[in-house]
Order: sequence, then structure tokens, then C-alpha cells
Amino acid sequence: MKKPAFLLAILMLAALPALAQSSSEFGILFGGSKRVNDVAGSQGERGVNDFKFSNSVKEIYYSVQMEPGTWFKVKAEQINAPLLAIDSNGKKIEGGKGKIEHIDALIDYKFSEAFGSTGIFAGVGMYRQDKSGASDTNFGLTAGINADFPFSRRYGLVVESAYHYIHLPARPRYVTLNAGLRISF
Repeated sequence: MKKPAFLLAILMLAALPALAQSSSEFGILFGGSKRVNDVAGSQGERGVNDFKFSNSVKEIYYSVQMEPGTWFKVKAEQINAPLLAIDSNGKKIEGGKGKIEHIDALIDYKFSEAFGSTGIFAGVGMYRQDKSGASDTNFGLTAGINADFPFSRRYGLVVESAYHYIHLPARPRYVTLNAGLRISF
């Protein structure tokens, strides 16, 4: 429980020099998720591996501009989705629905467009898979794309899609699709 908080403190400490920069932003996003890797033999079953907004995603982030077009982002996200587990024979099995919580440190490269901006991002984070009190924690990797549609200089709509690889025993992978509000400072 204390590891994610400790990691967040280290990431924020590492970001302190960047806070002196003039541009920063905060965002809140909501969306859905899809587990990419299926359990063997489950192909063709109705409802397996479908993208659903009932597999909810909640995300908050804070980012600061390091250089023009380059942003450092700290993101905290919770994914409610079907989990994968490993049985006693070492095979992947359905783990039931649970939570995946993670904190990521990302580098986001933004490109100016006529409608606002688009970007690509990647980074590393700490992931915790939790189901009915039993949890497992390890590192993971995130990569994705985003677009920012500004309403004004301060506010905008952010749309983001990300791929998450989690280094847990079952090696779960998820794709998330989020949209939400961005506030710039």
C-alpha cells in the first residue's frame, strides 16, 4: 500500500525542477477498457474480450512542459476490468472482475495541429491488481496517443488511447480509451 505513495513522492520530487516552467496542465478523464490477451479456448464466446464502458477507467494527470512540444506527465489511473490469473498448472484462467490501479511517469510529445494538438506518449509505472482483498503489485509499461481540442487557452477536451503491459504472472495487457477535461495553468 505504501509503495505507490512512495513512488508518487519520488516522481513528484523528480518533477520539481520542471515546475518552474511556465506551462502545466491538469486533467480528469473517464472511459472504458478492453483486455487484449484472452484465456486459451475462450475465443468465440459471447462477451469475452469486448470493449465496454462498463469496464470503466478513471484517470487524473498533472503534466509540465519540459521543452516546447515535450511534456512530463504523472498519471494515476484505475481500471475496472476482467482480470487474468495463473492456475496451479501454470495456465492463464479468468480471474473475475477486479481493479487495476497504477501510477505512471510519462513523456508526452505534442504536435501542433489546426484543431489543437495531437501527441504520442510512453512511460513506466507501478501497477496493482486487486480482487477481493488479494492484490499483486509490479511494474508496467504504457504507450499511447492523445488529442487535445481546446475550448479556450485554459480549457480543452482531451481524448486518449493507451496500451498497458503489466509485468504480473499472467502478463495482462489492456487497451483504454478515455476522454475528459484539461485545465492549463
